[in-house]
Amino acid sequence: MLADDKSLPNELRWLIALRVYNLQPWFISRQRNEYEFASTAFGYEDINNRAVFTFARRQDCDDFAGLEIVDGVVRPNVIYFHPVFGSGPTPAPRTWDIVCGEYADVFAFLADVIAPAMRDWALTEDAADIDYDYREAKPQDGG
Repeated sequence: MLADDKSLPNELRWLIALRVYNLQPWFISRQRNEYEFASTAFGYEDINNRAVFTFARRQDCDDFAGLEIVDGVVRPNVIYFHPVFGSGPTPAPRTWDIVCGEYADVFAFLADVIAPAMRDWALTEDAADIDYDYREAKPQDGG
């Protein structure tokens, strides 16, 4: 269960333990490898050759957020990125910075990126029309 995974920062585990996953238009991962494909793309494309554990995805575009991994340790800082998903199995030329922003921790990212996006969506979409997708089902790993 991700909430019990002490290799992750407590800020992220806190949200998961409270079952705060659907922050439309953003979604928080419920399983460790859910966004592994985005972490792989980040590793191929980041101009600074960093690695991330991707924990969030914006539903209407290919925006993701990941916790930086340094020397095999997941750090609390968040990297917000938009990969290009190159078509080959080898790293793409690192000529375009895919990083949209960097934040001290999950709550800073939540305040600066997720909350404003939620506000924008709430101005145009009635709450009664929200479609609670597959995330409402009980997670396979126990949530």
